Amino acid sequence: MISRSRANQRILRIRTGMGGLDEKLGGGIPAGSSILLISNQEGPVRLFCQQIAYSMGTEGHKIHYFTIVKEPPYIREEMMVYDWDTVEMEQGGQWTFIDAYSPRVQALLQGGQGPLSMGFQTPGMHPGSRVLGSDLFVTLRRDILSQLDEGDVVVIDSLSDLLVNHETASVRELLEILGSQVREKSGLVFMPILSDMHDQKTVATISHLSDVVVEFDLESEHLEGKLRFWKMRRATLRPLLLPFSITDRGVMAETFGRVL
Repeated sequence: MISRSRANQRILRIRTGMGGLDEKLGGGIPAGSSILLISNQEGPVRLFCQQIAYSMGTEGHKIHYFTIVKEPPYIREEMMVYDWDTVEMEQGGQWTFIDAYSPRVQALLQGGQGPLSMGFQTPGMHPGSRVLGSDLFVTLRRDILSQLDEGDVVVIDSLSDLLVNHETASVRELLEILGSQVREKSGLVFMPILSDMHDQKTVATISHLSDVVVEFDLESEHLEGKLRFWKMRRATLRPLLLPFSITDRGVMAETFGRVL
C-alpha cells in the first residue's frame, strides 16, 4: 500500500505517534486526508481516535473533538484511564470539545423531539439551549470549518449517529465540505463508523468520499486484531494488513505486517 517512490516520500505526512503504525504508513498519514474507521465494535475504534488525537495534540496540532454519543467529561474520564489528560491543552485553546450530546439530552428531558431537536453547545450558549437538527450542519460549518487552521485535526466521535439521525444526503454534503477544507489546510479528520448499524450501500458511499479507509477486525477474547488499510490517498493500491493489540498504553500496532 505504501509507495516507496521518491515522489511519494516528498508527500507531507502527519505522524500518528502510534508505535509501528507510522513506520508502515511511510512516515504517517498523508496530510489533508479524511479517514474513515470501520468497525463492528465501538470501544477499539474510539480508543484509536482518542489516542491519535492526544498524540497529535502533544505534537502541536490543534484538535477539534466533536462529541455526539457522550458528553466531554465522559470522554475526559475515558482518556484519563490511559493518562491522556487534555485539560492543559483545553486551557491553552489547543484542544476543543464541541458538545453535541448535552443539548440533545437536555432537549429530550424537556420534552423535545429527540433526533430532530439535536443541537449542540457553542461558546456562550447555555448548556440547556438547543437548535433544530436542520441547523446542526450550519453550526458545524461555522464553529469547526470556518476556524480550521493549517494542520488542524478534527475528530467526529460517531459518524454513525449523524447518519442515523439525519438524511444521508445531508451527511454526505457535510463530509464533502469537511474533506475539502481539511485538504486545503493540510489537516486530518477521523470519522469512526459502526458497520453493523448501516447497510452496505451507506458504508460504500462514505468510503467513496474518504481518502483513507481502515477496517478494524478485533478478536474480542484476546483484545487483539488486525487493521486493514483498504484505501490510502496518494499511495499505490496495495492493501495493508497490520496486527494490533489493546494494552494499558492504548492501541499498539505491531512493527511487522503484510500486504494482502
